[in-house]
Amino acid sequence: MPTREEMIATIDRAFAARAAGDIEVMNAIWAEGATYAMEGAEALMTRYPTGPGDAPAAIERLADLLDAADVERVDTIVEGNRAAVLWRARFSNGRDAPRTLQLFSRWEFDDAGRVARMHEYADTATLAAMIAE
Repeated sequence: MPTREEMIATIDRAFAARAAGDIEVMNAIWAEGATYAMEGAEALMTRYPTGPGDAPAAIERLADLLDAADVERVDTIVEGNRAAVLWRARFSNGRDAPRTLQLFSRWEFDDAGRVARMHEYADTATLAAMIAE
């Protein structure tokens, strides 16, 4: 099982990769068969698969829809192989003014230190409006 420090380092690498738009680095954190879900008002998210589903595909789709910048991990709690992370980032759809959102993510790691499951909780109404065509 990964240590607390290893899990936080993986999370920080994932956030840095997300801000850089580096999907290859993001994909390297996932365990085989990893799942991702965006929790909230799922019915509003018609252009984005809220899951749970294939984690790499979901994150790649989200990166196609929104750029992320100024990604900051605000607080982290680690217990066993799970981490709870409060974070914020400035998101842009390329058309409107960027919006800063705060999100909560729950990460679950496998014994090899890769992410097996991730659930994110966000202001899905704002995200849906940002990704609307």
